[in-house]
Amino acid sequence: MDKREQDVLDQIRQKTADVKTPEGLEPENIQRMLEEKESGGAVCRSRKKRWGIKQTGVLAAACLAAVIGVAVWNGSGTGRENVSTQNTKADSEQDGRDQEKISSSKTIAQAESYEQVYGYYEAYMKQMEEEQMAYEMNAADISRESLSGSSDGGDMAGSAGAKNAGEEIMAEDSMDAPAATAEAGDMAAGDYSQTNVRQEGVDEADIAKTDGRYLYILEDNGREIAIVDTRDQDMRKVASVEVGKQEYIHEFYVVPDRKKMAVICGQQGSGDMAEDPLYNRGGIGNNGVTAAVTYDIQDPANPKEEGRVTQSGEYNSSRMADGCLYLFSQVYLWGEVVPGEPRTYVPLINGEPVSEKNIFLPPVKQANMYEVITSVDLEKPEKMKDSKAVFSKGGQVYVSNSNIYFYETEWGSFSGCVTTVRKIAYKDGKLEAKAQGQFDGYLNDSFSIDEYEGNLRVVTTEDDTNSVYVLDKDLETIGSIENLAKDERIYSARFMGDTGYFVTFRETDPLFSVDLSDPRKPEIIGELKIPGFSDYLHFYGENRLLGIGMNVDEKTMSTDGVKISMFDISDKTDVKEEDTYVLKNVYSTDVSYDYKAALVDWKKNLIGFSGYAEGGQRYFLFAYEDGEGFVCNLEEDINGNGMRNPRGIYIEETLYVIQGNIIEAYSLKDYQKVDDLIL
Repeated sequence: MDKREQDVLDQIRQKTADVKTPEGLEPENIQRMLEEKESGGAVCRSRKKRWGIKQTGVLAAACLAAVIGVAVWNGSGTGRENVSTQNTKADSEQDGRDQEKISSSKTIAQAESYEQVYGYYEAYMKQMEEEQMAYEMNAADISRESLSGSSDGGDMAGSAGAKNAGEEIMAEDSMDAPAATAEAGDMAAGDYSQTNVRQEGVDEADIAKTDGRYLYILEDNGREIAIVDTRDQDMRKVASVEVGKQEYIHEFYVVPDRKKMAVICGQQGSGDMAEDPLYNRGGIGNNGVTAAVTYDIQDPANPKEEGRVTQSGEYNSSRMADGCLYLFSQVYLWGEVVPGEPRTYVPLINGEPVSEKNIFLPPVKQANMYEVITSVDLEKPEKMKDSKAVFSKGGQVYVSNSNIYFYETEWGSFSGCVTTVRKIAYKDGKLEAKAQGQFDGYLNDSFSIDEYEGNLRVVTTEDDTNSVYVLDKDLETIGSIENLAKDERIYSARFMGDTGYFVTFRETDPLFSVDLSDPRKPEIIGELKIPGFSDYLHFYGENRLLGIGMNVDEKTMSTDGVKISMFDISDKTDVKEEDTYVLKNVYSTDVSYDYKAALVDWKKNLIGFSGYAEGGQRYFLFAYEDGEGFVCNLEEDINGNGMRNPRGIYIEETLYVIQGNIIEAYSLKDYQKVDDLIL
């Protein structure tokens, strides 16, 4: 749980200290509801899933929000003058007013002054104060109603809280999620694997990389990248890159053709700010600092730092294209904000506030956070090439081959939501505002949004239905299919050229295929219903689609093992499930929420991922053979015990399974272990 989440929980607890929690809203009951029932907009997955630290924090927030009758998680809830849940007409009218607040402008508004920026934050704080007053006035009444069961307020509030909590849980998927051509899933570029990325041609940072000879691995301490020579299958650590004592490494890039390594570091403000140079170069309020540090690795055994750039905020994501690094961080205005002092409420780049003209204003008249975007040319890594700050109330990023899309969802009080998307073009490190648009519903993850031939295609969920929208280069909606798969929810999606595929789930797993060849008239052309669900899709050549998810027992409707499926998509109007393989003793896989954990290379016929079984964590390596289906060539215990998800990397005919500080090497000829190394 990060500092922002803890602050939210602390504020809610203070307001509800004297309110007894109804039995039905106890955390364990809320969790059971999230796992087994469909709440409100059906955003909670009806399946077993491991709950991490962040999800647990969100669950706690949902429980507390339910007690006071209003969901305020992540600033996405909207205030009401009267929170009585019996006044449904007022609820409906309030929803309408909420939606009217969203700008219909097709142009991204740029700030004219820092004072204007402060005004948006001031409006946000004013709304929060009004909501807190409403909570204090109504908490006792709602508590009595919940305890007596005389109204359905508690259930409705619980639904609202679960909806917002579910959305936050889904935002984990990611961080930010495959490509739009037949080569979309190809990881091979020669004789070694590359990080599994969302968009072909746009690289992503990771915790383990290779250049075809050396392995670069983020060690357990989070402060050191080990450089391991794998020559002749004899692994040995030859060097390491370390950061300062107050810093930690998120992930990194290796760019073999430029002989560069770009390391993404972070640092929270220390107790003594005045003696914290990195903090003073980038931090505002209670936010940390994100830094991009570039190294020359012409001699991997002797890396040399070449330059660094810092920016305010906690690291969100990054991309690499055409020799430029695009760095995304998030800044939340939780600390002391002083009118007339921009350094207290405007993000800093290398110690200087982002200029007014580079701040993009939100589609609503209030905001409390920024998405900071900085570009760095690897040939001049000590300088920032361009920067923008997207002012908002929280959102996610999708990066195509030429544009950055920042999308954020504005929720109504109890139902309905609208997602606003802002388009920022990028080229050679320069950033330019292009357009703003909106569509109904929310996105499951960034695999549900895709750019192709200038158009943006999205698959959304709202309440109990799903939709497909096509937006043109100006983000005007030009085509749509609405009211799809009632009472289901999007679990995964993938686009290839003029065809899209998406999976919904409730009781069976419908895999839909969508013809997008005429963007003004998208059409559902195929639907396949099978037990279970796939929450990750990956093209396996031109005519096959790989699905990784969970098998569901049709009698008990509970998950009973990880399921991999191969779909024949040669006839898009008649998709067939060609083969399945169920790992009955495996109850989850990292790929479900971390696509970088997948090793998929159809040319080399490799499908690798880690899974969790009763005996511990295991790594699986499959091949897919015509006429035979899935063949499990390797199933080995993962002996590392690190905090991060395992990675599988191959170099020529050797597979390296990396977990924490342990590397285990296996031959891809006979699948026998050939070496191991403890860092």
